[in-house]
Amino acid sequence: MNLKGQHILSTKQFDKESLISLFQLADKMQEILKKSKAGKQDMTMEGKLMATLFFEPSTRTRFSFETAMQRLGGRVISNADMMGTSSWKKHETLEDTGKVVSQMADVIVMRHPEAGSVKRLASASDVPVLNAGDGPSEHPSQALLDVYTIWKSKGKLDGLTIGMSGDSKYGRVPHSQCDLLKHFDCKFIFVSPEALKMPEAIVKELRETGHEIRETENLGESIGEMDVIACTRIQEERFSSEAEYKKYAGVYVLDNTLMQKAKTDAIVLHPLPRVNEISPEVDKDPRVKYFEQVGNGVAIRMALLVSVLG
Repeated sequence: MNLKGQHILSTKQFDKESLISLFQLADKMQEILKKSKAGKQDMTMEGKLMATLFFEPSTRTRFSFETAMQRLGGRVISNADMMGTSSWKKHETLEDTGKVVSQMADVIVMRHPEAGSVKRLASASDVPVLNAGDGPSEHPSQALLDVYTIWKSKGKLDGLTIGMSGDSKYGRVPHSQCDLLKHFDCKFIFVSPEALKMPEAIVKELRETGHEIRETENLGESIGEMDVIACTRIQEERFSSEAEYKKYAGVYVLDNTLMQKAKTDAIVLHPLPRVNEISPEVDKDPRVKYFEQVGNGVAIRMALLVSVLG
């Protein structure tokens, strides 16, 4: 699949073949990263400018996109507080913002708390726009780096049992992960409170594409079956009240006791930031991959930039 000049708005843009191709390109980007860290600057993106527009807080996504562009020899203009310091405060529409910024930059990376917002801005942009998260909807680059981490760690994606624990209702990351993993022969175990279950539309699509699915509220009883333990936090910002959030905060905590029940070759993923759903004592476990994910995220985002800018 040729991504040159395209927006990257959704995981639905990818199929099995394009995912493997992107992961292979990301492996090549890992080599560029190593050379860059050793002082050998790559100039693939020389003369290119990326604008990062963040209407919602971010550490890893914004920094890794900006690192990716600069490791490739490009430059960055950035606003980490679009809500507070951009013309959005003057009621400029997302469409007008897209049209304006695309006159200055070669590619735009955007995060926004509302579903569909990045697509709106992209509809008026003259340059490729990459979705860095649109509210509870999607987070395609995060899901891509997660699945890339699984592919690198396990050497395959077919035949795995994927466990997802935490907020499956509002979590855009597990939604996007499912959309990518549906192209592979995986079994899914969704662990969440009843009120935070995976949306029925996602469950239905997975079952219709031949995937076995089990939903449970008990992590301890199912963790031993998982090849991948993908945790997510309970997202306070998605709840209507603090009281509602506190009903579920801390409902699942992955600690050394639980890890003793896990497979010896299982891997643990988390998009970060974590709150209290993974105990720091687990960090030393060799099965933990969530800090490695961060480095893989730079490589995946380098691959995306190279792909859309040609």
